[in-house]
Amino acid sequence: MRPAPGTTHATPRTARTSRAAARTTHLTGHAACTIHRLARTTDRNTVTTHTEESPMSTMSTFSAAALPRRTAARLVAGIAAVAVLTGPAASLATAGEAPAARTAAAGLRTAPAAADWPTLRAGAKGTSVTALQHLLNSRGQSLAVDGSFGPATTAGVKAFQKAQRLTVDGVVGAGTWSRLVTTLREGAKGPAVKAAQTLLKARGQAVAVDGAFTAAVTAKVKAFQKSAGLTADGVVGARTWAALLNGTPSGGDRAALAKQILAQKQIVLATVHPGGKHAGSTARQNIVDTANGKGALTSPWGDKPNRRVALDPRMLNGLLKLRTQYGYRISVSEIVGGDHSSNSRHYAGIAFDITHINGRHVGSGAPHKQFMAACKKLGAPEVLGPGDAGHSRHVHCGWPR
Repeated sequence: MRPAPGTTHATPRTARTSRAAARTTHLTGHAACTIHRLARTTDRNTVTTHTEESPMSTMSTFSAAALPRRTAARLVAGIAAVAVLTGPAASLATAGEAPAARTAAAGLRTAPAAADWPTLRAGAKGTSVTALQHLLNSRGQSLAVDGSFGPATTAGVKAFQKAQRLTVDGVVGAGTWSRLVTTLREGAKGPAVKAAQTLLKARGQAVAVDGAFTAAVTAKVKAFQKSAGLTADGVVGARTWAALLNGTPSGGDRAALAKQILAQKQIVLATVHPGGKHAGSTARQNIVDTANGKGALTSPWGDKPNRRVALDPRMLNGLLKLRTQYGYRISVSEIVGGDHSSNSRHYAGIAFDITHINGRHVGSGAPHKQFMAACKKLGAPEVLGPGDAGHSRHVHCGWPR
């Protein structure tokens, strides 16, 4: 019907609103496909966009007779941008993320945190230093592999840091480790493999340090990864390197920690007691029982006799790191066995006693002050030694209750 003179043919508001909503929904629902499959044709003053995502897609034509070609192009880009910023299109757009960007994001999500890497500097000793020296040699250096962080190792670290445009301070922290380690898998050979084998051996895995990544080594890597709560794929990547260097299975696996302690020849565990005879509660048997999934046993003459006690992973980790991180050669006289005060942390499985440090008896020239400081850094609030009542000949390290 023709409108009456003097009036306009106005579309009812509800109808206009419905069509506007439909157009908005269409633009939003197909924004991702419009962005990635935009076929833009400029034929004089007409710009056409095609959406090809689903059978419901349509072709929308925008007449731009009164607009310059550049303005028409901007119009299409603006519509697409608005659609991306609204509704489900924002999440759909990420599906078209460039592979490189997805890979980088995945790497950021899975990369070890800075706290997962140990910090080594001049004066450090142990298997982590041995691994560091092997890794530096894999990068073209010729260091003697002796497990001692001396001047030559410091110079090697600085040379590597300079080549990698890192802070040249000779201290091996997260930034240096992450550049130094390399992904290893079956078939690899060389000094970097020796570094991994050295650490695997120190963590309780029976491997030869020969620089060949064989099927047997793959099996040992998988076993370590399983104990550390990592994906057991047999590939030594950044997370596995960090766990190997730290020597701490995630989740506080006391059995795995005990096995690593038993593998350390420089941690001597007493097989007798200073004050009695009971083979089942010696320091060594405490660790053997823990490695076999049992509790450690107290001595019959103690204040809490013949009890099975679960050794605390924090304490076990501290004992292990005194060797692997600080490089001490130590003799452990008691853990939960022996005779202690009635409320002793020994009976709770959170303390141990040390009689010898680096081959010297405590109280007879052993570096007990430095050792006691290391225990405190490893989380032991109760550290007693020469100068404290009843501790003139041994160092006691106890962790929080």
